Amino acid sequence: MDPAADKRFRDIYEAYQRQVLAYFLRRTDAATARDGAAETFLVAWRRIDRVPDHEGALPWLFAVARRVLANQRRGRDRYAALNRKLSEAPSPTPPSPEAVMMRRAEDEQVLAAVARLRPMDREIVRLAVWEELPHAQIAEVVGTSPHAITQRLHRINRTLAKNLDQQTIANANGAGRDR
Repeated sequence: MDPAADKRFRDIYEAYQRQVLAYFLRRTDAATARDGAAETFLVAWRRIDRVPDHEGALPWLFAVARRVLANQRRGRDRYAALNRKLSEAPSPTPPSPEAVMMRRAEDEQVLAAVARLRPMDREIVRLAVWEELPHAQIAEVVGTSPHAITQRLHRINRTLAKNLDQQTIANANGAGRDR
């Protein structure tokens, strides 16, 4: 901003900041009033070339303040409506402790099966599942073709399924022995 515009803004701010803040304080709470006044002067800063000369500056600022206040009220109303919707929505029932324990055991089995893969296969699985990259981008990352990634993921999936089946059988046999 050029120095003349900067000085003009400072003059307008010093002359009218109390009146703009008072405008908001008469219409809303103190915190919202300070935010509204700051936003009003932000608009004035951005549009300093449109702010009328001193006599017309205050009505212009009040017009901006009125729109800022309306935006604040609409935002507050949207927030309240969202809160009402959320409070009316049924809260999900938490899973039972048994379900949580089963899920943890399944997750541990999957992570153990992935850990048994070769390092490059582990990286491909992580890029595909955790990072959700398409095959073409995975190929770019590891330096191969998308077709090769498709084939490797197919092979990796078969290996993981086989490892998980073997782990499930081993766990079932081990559980039977403990009884």
